[in-house]
Amino acid sequence: MMILTLIATVFALLLPLRGAGAQPLKEIRIGSSNISYTNFSTFYARDRKFFEKEGLSPKIIIVKTEAALPAMATGQLDYTTLTTSTIEAAMAGMPLRLVAVANQQPLWGLVVRKGIAQVSDLKGKKLGVSSYGGAAYGAALAVLKAHGLDPKKDVIILATGSNTARIAALKHGSVDAALVAAPGDIQVAEEGYKILLDAGTIYKLPMGGVSTSVAKIQENPGEVKKVVAAVVKATRFISDPKNKEDVVNYIKTFFKLDGAAAGEFYHRIVPSLSSTGVVDRDKIKLVIDSAVERGLTKQPPDPDAVVDFSFAKELGF
Repeated sequence: MMILTLIATVFALLLPLRGAGAQPLKEIRIGSSNISYTNFSTFYARDRKFFEKEGLSPKIIIVKTEAALPAMATGQLDYTTLTTSTIEAAMAGMPLRLVAVANQQPLWGLVVRKGIAQVSDLKGKKLGVSSYGGAAYGAALAVLKAHGLDPKKDVIILATGSNTARIAALKHGSVDAALVAAPGDIQVAEEGYKILLDAGTIYKLPMGGVSTSVAKIQENPGEVKKVVAAVVKATRFISDPKNKEDVVNYIKTFFKLDGAAAGEFYHRIVPSLSSTGVVDRDKIKLVIDSAVERGLTKQPPDPDAVVDFSFAKELGF
């Protein structure tokens, strides 16, 4: 009895000491323009405790891109999931860098109304994109050109707004086709529309990931590495076939999809993911070239001047 009492006393004394030695999680603020496939890995990393394993507590804030970028530059946000916008902002002189990529290419289905069987059938018809000069606009041009159409002469490209607005335009007959981000395209297809192709198979633009300020990189590189590690490790976990059941179940809840749509989204997103957080220079150059074509700059920078993949490379994946 004396021995048991002694053991209990020792444990009682040790438990508070262990608790006192535990380091509190550091809160970080991550900006994102919406909830979509581009930030799926980041949300998954948050909800499946990948950030927590790195000693971080992420607060993901939905904020418009035009507000998120200056907020990150001034330290009001620590990170964002913005990729192409960060690169273009860096080209314009903002002290920002892309430090990891989640998706090697976009998931934009070219969704069409009945009677359109191939891309060439879009000649003389209306195609909806988000805005003129945006990433989806660039994808539309690439897809049309790849199938022998002149985007300026053969097809009427209309800026119809957000993903939801593009779907509405398609349903109301305002457009004959639209580039719709997954899983919205999958849901529309379940209503009788057809996905002709995935624009990302032609227009391999990097999407989603981690971006931050030059100041953050210089002042707290250890934290940057932890954030990159959390997102990249989550992305690798998502891509591992043995985790499919958990990922599909998460997709159901995250996007509010039925089982069939969740399964289809899983099969679409996995091939698009970057298992290392790094993409080749030519993909970054694609973003730069698009910005030049749209007149955002006349002097395109070297791709290495707008990204810093050193943290992702240090992970050794």
